[in-house]
Amino acid sequence: MKCTLFSTMFAVICFAACSPGVQKKVKIFSSGKIQVDEATKTVTLTSGTQHNEADLTLTDKDKAITVKSEAGDQSYEVPDAGVYLLNLKTDTLIGNIVNFGNDGPTKSITTEQLEHIIDSTQQLINGQNASDANKTYFIVPKTIKKLTTNTNAQLINPYNNIPYKVDADKDGKAPEIYKFFTAKQKRESLNELVERMKK
Repeated sequence: MKCTLFSTMFAVICFAACSPGVQKKVKIFSSGKIQVDEATKTVTLTSGTQHNEADLTLTDKDKAITVKSEAGDQSYEVPDAGVYLLNLKTDTLIGNIVNFGNDGPTKSITTEQLEHIIDSTQQLINGQNASDANKTYFIVPKTIKKLTTNTNAQLINPYNNIPYKVDADKDGKAPEIYKFFTAKQKRESLNELVERMKK
């Protein structure tokens, strides 16, 4: 009995010592070329206009990442486990969690619903209703934002569409997906909604 208890305790201690620790994932969206050095947790940014993205994984002992650019070095804190978005684009990123409802696609939209969408979009463009509680985000350039503690969450960049079909996880839940747009894209979308309202 003592031997079994000792063996079990030894196995638990070894497992704890060998575990990688808290995991932090940083998704980087940029307007220029980026090169990631996993060993030093450093990102080198070369200015440009084309969208690029990269991923960087940190452990509990890694507390920040450094971005090196023509403007100098800047450090971004990554204190807790979870998924972060680092905006190295020249425009603000506006996004939210994707809601996978059970009602299916909406066939028509009422005038009241359209007015609500226009009002909400206008507020979000102005950074007024961004909220961790509502999972809506307004991330200005050269800032980092923690989105979730779920390290399996997926982030969709401004130039990719939300998947048409997704599979539930082992618990039957929809995946946690966040969709982001540039502020320019959101303004264009808002103008289209306003024009639609006039018809």
